[in-house]
Amino acid sequence: MTAPADPVRRDNALLLPDRVNLRNVRRLYEDFQREFNEGVDCLDCRGVSEADSSAISLLLACITLAKRHGRVLRIEGVNEQLETLARLYGVDALLRPE
Repeated sequence: MTAPADPVRRDNALLLPDRVNLRNVRRLYEDFQREFNEGVDCLDCRGVSEADSSAISLLLACITLAKRHGRVLRIEGVNEQLETLARLYGVDALLRPE
């Protein structure tokens, strides 16, 4: 089994890898924290093809971190799978821009 891919930074966006799940969510959050401190203001989910509920937890934790610092985090490229999970947990409105 191969190791999960790392997120990639492009301008002020962090592009999430194809898999976001319990196996890599902690590392992805740590990567986000580091990149957030360097100016990232967007999480790009376009490349996510496999996700579980921990992906929603990751997005919410990142949004919370940004709010705690008085910043707004944009979430882009939310696919149908992530949208369905967010709706299932009643947090889909949090993934939309304010």
